[in-house]
Amino acid sequence: MRFQDVAETLGSKKAQAAFRRGLNRVGDTARTHTIRAVAKQVGLTQTKVRRFGGIRTIRANNSNLTYTIRSTGRHISLREFSARQFSYGVKAKPWGNQRRFQGTFIFAGNHRSGQFVGGGHVFHRTTSASYPIKMMFGPAIPREIIKDESAKAFEDKSLDLPDRIAHEVRAITDGVVD
Repeated sequence: MRFQDVAETLGSKKAQAAFRRGLNRVGDTARTHTIRAVAKQVGLTQTKVRRFGGIRTIRANNSNLTYTIRSTGRHISLREFSARQFSYGVKAKPWGNQRRFQGTFIFAGNHRSGQFVGGGHVFHRTTSASYPIKMMFGPAIPREIIKDESAKAFEDKSLDLPDRIAHEVRAITDGVVD
């Protein structure tokens, strides 16, 4: 079904409403599935993906028939990935896989001291001296959202758009136009 055919049949205002409603419905579904896929991909909860990924949507409206999903943010600190300190270093689960980070630390002094160095973040030394130390990071949501399973989830859901627009046209015309 082409926009011109629908516009000729319904009139431009009703056609625009059908396309807007279809775009927003499919876009919202695609956003949900994309966030779900990113959460699984990076090893975080969906709430943390929304928080650290800065995911914002711009829905379609009468003046602009586009649906945009925008993500902003930096690499996420390893502390968000269930980081725990042991005698050899830190264990964390970035990208959903548990990994050892040799020579890293969360606590000051002994690994059992319980006194955080920097709010529970994971650090490693850059030299043999006590300082300087550098914070360790995991994935960045804006980079992860455009690859692998999350990109596939978005593309799969976007294929539902023609059927959804046809459904909206039927709803507006009470089933007269198919």
